[in-house]
Amino acid sequence: MDMRIVVTGATGNIGSAVLRALDGRGHDVHGVARRPPGGSGAVTWTSLDLSEEGCAPELEALVGWADAVVNLAWAFQPMRRRGYLHRASVGIVERVAHAVLGTPHTRLVHLSSVAVYSPRRSPSFVREDWAREGIPGATYSQLKVRAERALTDAAVTAGARDRVAVVRPALVGQRAAGGMMLRCGAPAVLPAWALRGVPVVPVDERFGIQMIHAGDVADVVVRILEQEAAGAFNVASDPVLSSWDIAAALRARPVRVRQEVVRAAAAVAWRGHLSPLDPGWVDMALQAPWVDSSRARDLLGWRPRSGADQVLAEVVRGMTEGAGEGSTTALRSRHVLDGLRRAVAQGSVARRRFT
Repeated sequence: MDMRIVVTGATGNIGSAVLRALDGRGHDVHGVARRPPGGSGAVTWTSLDLSEEGCAPELEALVGWADAVVNLAWAFQPMRRRGYLHRASVGIVERVAHAVLGTPHTRLVHLSSVAVYSPRRSPSFVREDWAREGIPGATYSQLKVRAERALTDAAVTAGARDRVAVVRPALVGQRAAGGMMLRCGAPAVLPAWALRGVPVVPVDERFGIQMIHAGDVADVVVRILEQEAAGAFNVASDPVLSSWDIAAALRARPVRVRQEVVRAAAAVAWRGHLSPLDPGWVDMALQAPWVDSSRARDLLGWRPRSGADQVLAEVVRGMTEGAGEGSTTALRSRHVLDGLRRAVAQGSVARRRFT
């Protein structure tokens, strides 16, 4: 069945992958982004800042046209402007949910995260019914919790829970997002090639992280759309990656350092404005539970095409190359001179709206 699909945040890491996955499947696809790409193609584009209240009439017109909306719009930065960060994350979810669930038929697929879950208590893998209180002190995690609560409240009020699906992926990567990830997570003065020369990586037996390729997340989204599935779906690839795996991917020497020391160092770097990432990201990496993706496998017939180790290798390659996707500003390549110019003109990544 051909559908009319609106994809918000369509130029980002996952959005670009969703558009590729939908290409050639016969659907009428409309992308929404603050900075849509130029030129023509299979996707129709609208430039719209969903964090602004004034977007409501245009958003509602798009939603009224659509059979389904895939909401991927979410701001990771600026972390030092908490009010705007909330409007550009939870605020967007509230606005999109109100518009979609106010219709009698339009379906909504919301992109959440494994960061919504409460801290892990054991090496066991958790399913979609695990407690969702987030990681204490981690801003991104707590915003994801608030967004899911707002979405649930809206769906219950509208009597439309059967029209809502939530995807909770592990850390999502692809080569084309390497420049963006480095831009949002490292100082502007750090050249991409410097990652090839990282001498040591701290390792701790308690650390473990899951990853998933953006293309595999997009595959889940397409299956949800075409099967009209509802409910929550965990998405992650095997295996769980250890800090030794990360050291090997960076060709660095592993050095045993307790997680508490790593967290303290991240806090010092954040307070000293040496890092654009607050220490909550370390907390998420250390505490987020590992998820069981069997519901997506059993209900949707989904299987990841890339293992977590392959995703890690691809992301490291993309970061060391400052890789990007030329057609979109959000996924542009990362260069030191561009970063410094923007820092002088617009301030640090952690303070400005557009990264």
